[in-house]
Amino acid sequence: MSTQPIIKKAIAYVTKKDELMVFTHTDFPEAGVQVPAGTVEESEEPSEAVLREIYE
Repeated sequence: MSTQPIIKKAIAYVTKKDELMVFTHTDFPEAGVQVPAGTVEESEEPSEAVLREIYE
């Protein structure tokens, strides 16, 4: 049985009053509307990764 690596993800739900931050990728419109999210790099804490994803 092969063991697959664990990939950690960070997801942010950023709100202001009753609004939710969402976006679409201009290069990948087929991905649809998304919230900031991505992979936690090996050298990062999840809290650092989520802030990086929000910024990106």
